[in-house]
Amino acid sequence: MNRYLRIDLFVVASILFLSVVACDFTGKNQLKKQAEDSAVVSLYVGTYTKKEGHVNGQAKGIYLLKMNESSGVLHVKGIVSAITNPSFITLSPDRKNLYAVSELGPADGANGIVYSYAINDDQSLTLLNKQSTAAYAPCHVSVDAEGKYVFVANYSGGIAAMYKRLEDGSLSAIVDTVVLKDKKPGAESNPHSVILSPDNRFAFICDKGADRVYGFRIDNSKDQLVPATQEFIELPKGSGPRHLTFHPNGKFAYVINELSNSIHTLSYDGTDGKLTVVSEITTLPEAIKVASYCADIHIHPNGKYLYGSNRGDNSIAAYRIDPATGQLSLINIESTEGEYPRNFAISPDGKFLYAANQNSGTITHMKIDPATGQLQSKHIVTEIKTPVCLEFFGK
Repeated sequence: MNRYLRIDLFVVASILFLSVVACDFTGKNQLKKQAEDSAVVSLYVGTYTKKEGHVNGQAKGIYLLKMNESSGVLHVKGIVSAITNPSFITLSPDRKNLYAVSELGPADGANGIVYSYAINDDQSLTLLNKQSTAAYAPCHVSVDAEGKYVFVANYSGGIAAMYKRLEDGSLSAIVDTVVLKDKKPGAESNPHSVILSPDNRFAFICDKGADRVYGFRIDNSKDQLVPATQEFIELPKGSGPRHLTFHPNGKFAYVINELSNSIHTLSYDGTDGKLTVVSEITTLPEAIKVASYCADIHIHPNGKYLYGSNRGDNSIAAYRIDPATGQLSLINIESTEGEYPRNFAISPDGKFLYAANQNSGTITHMKIDPATGQLQSKHIVTEIKTPVCLEFFGK
């Protein structure tokens, strides 16, 4: 055979071989990418977008991120709504709608605003409508378990507002308001959250300024909030109750106190909505030398562990929950490796915790030990300007 013909045949064979390898490699990459794309969970992030007295907002609105379930890594997809100061967001129980407060002050308009959105198949948002919150600095929004009502707490003005959730997910005008500013003479009222009871019969308002948690019965026949038999529970002066969460068993509730840097364990009687203080525990390490203020609180999906955030100490405190008494015992306090962690969220599978570091513009990834509840930083951060509130959507 001619020497040059042998070389040409060799070249052709080599090209064919490499083509097959390349096709196989590309196919494997495509399969790998499909696997990665299928193993993601969506995460919405509320932010501050403008400079306020307590924060230098630098973000652009509500962001959509994707979390890889295997690695826990977050990827920023983009902005899904460019509104002012969407500092707190929440989802409807049926996952069809997202609600966001626009934390506005007197210089921004006549009042704060709450927005309603439809969630599209690709998790983008379509604006449905917006309503006044009847006061300034709305800082929390929640939806009842049946998806019938939406509630907003206004930090300034001592007012909480109640809306009906309409058939398409949009919001009615305000159907009822609760005015707390005159409930405790001599105290400034700062409602910081409206939390629904596990049985969906009561709404509890944490009033940071009055050191009280107010209880209201939801009257579905009149679309009103009626004071509960126990109108409020009084916490020690200077506590500053901020957020509250209920244990899945419905027997206990936990209040995180912004000013005293502590968590109160409460027993809960669902018959009449009565709360009773059981114990109190600090969220801070010993001999701390910086000013610190608690922010958020969440219970692990398995009901065994509870977590609270510290702004200043810049950490998340982890606790074990006694199943019999509901009392807390410290597991560890882990740095968020960022500044001023506001809200945080636990992934739906309970494997990871993500902390929104408001002042450093980062979201810190932490791993949760399923056997002990201990937190361990993964030394991974995702950059989002002035993040505040994290809300998982699911797959």
